[in-house]
Amino acid sequence: MTLSLSDWNPRDAVVGVLDLCNINTPDGDFGFLLGQDGIFTDVNGKRWYGSTLISVPKLQSAIDGIAPAGTIDLTFIQDPSMPDLVDQVKELGLEYLDGRPITFWIQPIRSMAELQAPVLAPHLHLTRTMRSLTFTASGARDRRITLGFEPWTEDRRAARRIALNTEGHAKLTGTANPSLTFMPTENFEEEALFG
Repeated sequence: MTLSLSDWNPRDAVVGVLDLCNINTPDGDFGFLLGQDGIFTDVNGKRWYGSTLISVPKLQSAIDGIAPAGTIDLTFIQDPSMPDLVDQVKELGLEYLDGRPITFWIQPIRSMAELQAPVLAPHLHLTRTMRSLTFTASGARDRRITLGFEPWTEDRRAARRIALNTEGHAKLTGTANPSLTFMPTENFEEEALFG
């Protein structure tokens, strides 16, 4: 979590906290207010568009050795008189989002008046990398567009293994360590159970 404590302490009393999501695209940044209908304008003048149709099933931090991925879903009923939204998104292609950041923010609200005139700026909570786009059809008109993202630790899975030997030591430090030639190559030794 990367909360800035410059103007707000998470332990302070609040009326509520708004969950915000920013999606970066080649056409600019688009802000969404998760799970709420309406439009919220923050102290910087950025507009966050909300809809109960947008949901994030769960967001996890990289704790206890996990490097979690996640999704953000838009579930809707396609109006037959309007252009097909799924086709429009497919036309943009995955390249439109792949590798770009998706950021999650929290907006503390200390009084009901701050919903219309906020005093505090949103605080960055998580940053992820967008990686997948899937489409689901259920029934005649029920549709779901799911944007998948991976965590900031995703590059660790592609890291090259460095062996613990003289050559591996040289790759890490630039100089070989000759003492590693005496390192045991097997860690199992036959021993009598009863001596």
